[in-house]
Amino acid sequence: MMSVKILEFGSNWWARFGRDHDDPHRYTRHAAYYNSAGIRCANKVRRYWVLPGLVRFNGVSAFNPHFPGRSIGETFWCTDPVLACGGNRVLFVKSAAKNAVPDHYLVVVSSDRHGALDFRHPAWKSQSIWPIAISQLRDRQEVLLLMEPEDWVRSALGLWRMVVQPNLPNGASLQLAEEVD
Repeated sequence: MMSVKILEFGSNWWARFGRDHDDPHRYTRHAAYYNSAGIRCANKVRRYWVLPGLVRFNGVSAFNPHFPGRSIGETFWCTDPVLACGGNRVLFVKSAAKNAVPDHYLVVVSSDRHGALDFRHPAWKSQSIWPIAISQLRDRQEVLLLMEPEDWVRSALGLWRMVVQPNLPNGASLQLAEEVD
């Protein structure tokens, strides 16, 4: 198990509900909620996966699907990333204590905010980063990553570093460390 602090979610959400139609907890405790990288096209967000993957919250994980923003800044105990069903998977099992020091941070990097990433270049990210999901449609990208303190990604705008400091909102932030000339 590892601890992960959520800094952002990907833009793509969906749910799977319990199969028993007579189950009173079909839409709550026996449901699963999924998040991944996606690209907005008109009124829909679609998965244009270059690297398929997702994070999952079960109905019993203290995650409220009606208010996912309330989980921003929260730390959860999670399974290690695994390759299953054709993609990367991370299960967010339960909330960690408020004072838990996270091992990783769930972060979203998008071409809109951070600049385009060149996934063909071997040094687009530091070695310890776990890419969970990558969506790309033409020049638009969204990437869901698990990062450790001081990890970095390189984009067309420069080098973005994971900075962990108590004075930052949620205690950590992806910050532009070096701009491209």
